[in-house]
Amino acid sequence: MERFLKSRYRIGENISENPFSVTYQGNFIGTNKPVIIKIYKRGTLNSNLINRMKQKVKELSCVTYHGIAKLIDGDYGWQGFYYVREYVEGQSLQEILNSKQAIGAEKAQVIAIEVCKALEVVHAKGIIHGELKPSNVFISSKGMIKIADFVIEGEIKEAMPQKVISIMDNGKYTSPEELTGSPASVSSDIYALGLIIYEMLVSSLSIEKGLAGSLKRVKNANPINKEALAAFPRYLQEIVVKALQPDPLRRFLNAGEIRESLEKRNINVAMIAHEEYINLFDNTVIRYGEEDEGGEAESLEDLGRVKLRWGKEKHRNWILAYVLAAAILSGILYAFVFAR
Repeated sequence: MERFLKSRYRIGENISENPFSVTYQGNFIGTNKPVIIKIYKRGTLNSNLINRMKQKVKELSCVTYHGIAKLIDGDYGWQGFYYVREYVEGQSLQEILNSKQAIGAEKAQVIAIEVCKALEVVHAKGIIHGELKPSNVFISSKGMIKIADFVIEGEIKEAMPQKVISIMDNGKYTSPEELTGSPASVSSDIYALGLIIYEMLVSSLSIEKGLAGSLKRVKNANPINKEALAAFPRYLQEIVVKALQPDPLRRFLNAGEIRESLEKRNINVAMIAHEEYINLFDNTVIRYGEEDEGGEAESLEDLGRVKLRWGKEKHRNWILAYVLAAAILSGILYAFVFAR
């Protein structure tokens, strides 16, 4: 028995399902032009959430870029909340990875640059993808790279039971901060992109799926096999390492920085300087006051480029010197003012 949506679309084959939604391949009635239809399960929705999802669909439908699968329609109907997007004829990146086809460094770089460009477009509009992974990256039959299936149901997953379900179902590309309860952000999209680049290079991603794997990643958030990555150019190694930093502040600030680094085949000096500043801040502020019975200096290294050696006794001496100088200056000013 055929099923229809809004008297405009014919619902076809069920192609995927998760605890929150079901995705179908469908087509326009009359033209038979293929589309993808995603329907969210009624039990996960409420009126406030539906209104927010309508707004998100409205925002996404206004985005027009060749590297983003076009959102055609979206509303609440008797089936539940749904959206309809462009069908991309071709293969998903996940299908290519599953086929064990060698992608290679050059092709991986081209794909990553195009994904960066698409992320730049949506991030500039304040839109987060929220679920970037190989199954949402498509290579069309014409060779175009497109990203699809932006998360519009983020609020569904904010309640703790739903968050746990989401992680168990598909937490492989989730950033460490999301695993500990933070919402998706530009930085979490960058982390997911780092994992995708890494997987394209080494052809596998040794991350255990489910809650147990997610808990392990919270404790040890860096999933990189450095031996496998060593076969690739140094600039690619450095880009992957920076994108996958457990601390969001240590990652690239935006997708444009990753794109520029890939195009120039080098992480630019401004990014290195930013990392040096973060390292220096951590060493002088966050670690200040820890016990150091041996009095040994700590060494910091930024990807083999920058080496700084600071002693905590030096920190204390400098701070005391600044305090003393401030006190002397205050005394001089006080004497100058009241001596007149």
